Amino acid sequence: MNDASNPVFYDCEASELDEGYIIEIGWAFSDGEGFIANGSLIRPLAAWNIDDAWSSEAESLHGISLARLREEGRPAEDVARMMNEALAGRELFSDDPAYDIRWLGQLLDAAGVQQNFVVSETPARPFLELLATKHNFDSTQFQSIWEDSRREHRDRAEADALSNARLWRTIMQGPTP
Repeated sequence: MNDASNPVFYDCEASELDEGYIIEIGWAFSDGEGFIANGSLIRPLAAWNIDDAWSSEAESLHGISLARLREEGRPAEDVARMMNEALAGRELFSDDPAYDIRWLGQLLDAAGVQQNFVVSETPARPFLELLATKHNFDSTQFQSIWEDSRREHRDRAEADALSNARLWRTIMQGPTP
């Protein structure tokens, strides 16, 4: 059963740590029984001058080489349309919206696609922490499940989004005695 009120968690990886261009996007949400998750490498547009905006430091974190990106990346238009179809009407949360909103905007602008989902400016952690409080988690319990969810952190977009979606479901199930 797909509940459109369930939040979507998304993450972006980029060619550089502070600036650069979006190179990967992933999203995940609970469908009530399991999880729906997707991720795509994004083929750089020629206008992006990706060679000048490539950071070996960023590559060491996400593990995506420029050669792999060029070979396996999908066109921005395809990725943006797929997102619009899969996430229509939903609210999206990111660990770092200050960066991810900008990179998501790059993708949508490059594709010439207007989003039909809502992107929250609230970072995932405060959103999840407030939700945990409403579901009777104390701050120590929340900190514990947050840290457990970060152990899976891989600096790959889909995996990071799925980690937050799993944490959301844990919170919705309530604390264990």
